[in-house]
Amino acid sequence: MFPYSWVNAVQEEIYGTRDRAYSAWHRRGSTRRFVGIDSAQLLAMIDLDAALYVEYDNGTKEPLALIETALDVGQRHKTATVTKMLAKRAGVPCYCVLYMPGRNANPADSRWRDIRQFRVRRMWPRPEKEWRVLTPQEWAHGLIKIRAWSAKRLDLQAANDEMY
Repeated sequence: MFPYSWVNAVQEEIYGTRDRAYSAWHRRGSTRRFVGIDSAQLLAMIDLDAALYVEYDNGTKEPLALIETALDVGQRHKTATVTKMLAKRAGVPCYCVLYMPGRNANPADSRWRDIRQFRVRRMWPRPEKEWRVLTPQEWAHGLIKIRAWSAKRLDLQAANDEMY
């Protein structure tokens, strides 16, 4: 039915379920603590498989960044090759983000633990070799900067198009 190599390439779910702490943390009711409600409302995202997130412009729906996430269990490496290749093709930045849940519930969604720390690596462009350790506030502000940079690039592309 399927080629043998394809069957072997399929990976099994390690934990049997997906942690939704990052999804809860990213919602405006949570990120407003760090960037204010006006900026938090700009942080629109959609999860593609609960591990790959697309930051997008809420008005135009243009993708602005691809972010592969995983629970931080102290791993030195996290493969995000497919996400990186998608980002290259789309011309948007790509990040790998490991998150470490804290002990307290997220105040915006008590079903999930709040996040106490992130480890972040830019995968494309200009890939980083080392992880940066960031607080939730630092990563929220980083997302705002990533969005501003990507949106500015979209504006420049439109400005250089003869039709606009």
